Amino acid sequence: MTSLSANGIPQILSRGIEAAMRGDYALALPMLAAVYQAVPAEKYPQGLSSYGLCLSKIEHKNKVGAELCEKAILVQPYDGRHWASLVRLYMGVKNRKKAVEVLEKGLKKLRSDDTLIKVRNEIGYRKAPYFHFVRRQHPLNKLYSRMSTTVERRAKPILLTLGSVAYLALMVAIFLAIAQ
Repeated sequence: MTSLSANGIPQILSRGIEAAMRGDYALALPMLAAVYQAVPAEKYPQGLSSYGLCLSKIEHKNKVGAELCEKAILVQPYDGRHWASLVRLYMGVKNRKKAVEVLEKGLKKLRSDDTLIKVRNEIGYRKAPYFHFVRRQHPLNKLYSRMSTTVERRAKPILLTLGSVAYLALMVAIFLAIAQ
């Protein structure tokens, strides 16, 4: 794999990405390394985060791997695989806090990305309970969680309605004050 033809690079790259997505990092690493040693990363950024993840998992080059994932996110922020690779990298090095931060940022940009949703399920991501002084399963936490989700979804129309009612009440009060 030392000499790659321009026609073979996309096929090798896609096979390397597929192997990394399956979790076969040892198989993916030589393929991705050969591609990125032959061509600049900016030319084929779609496999850059997979390469970074493989470097972290196999060669334990965590800093270089994270930098490659972040570079891939900068070049292609709309690709959920890059965000997912960085989350997996941080989970692999036992940095759950950083993994959750990256996941939340990715989900904020790409709400319905299947890869990110799959990674969220893999890592067992849950928001912290609202009331920390009682356990997560307490009825108060469950009720508040359900209500806050509904309020978040409906907050804008509710606030607009309340604002309109308050404005109308103010106008009525002014009219009554003037009329007397």
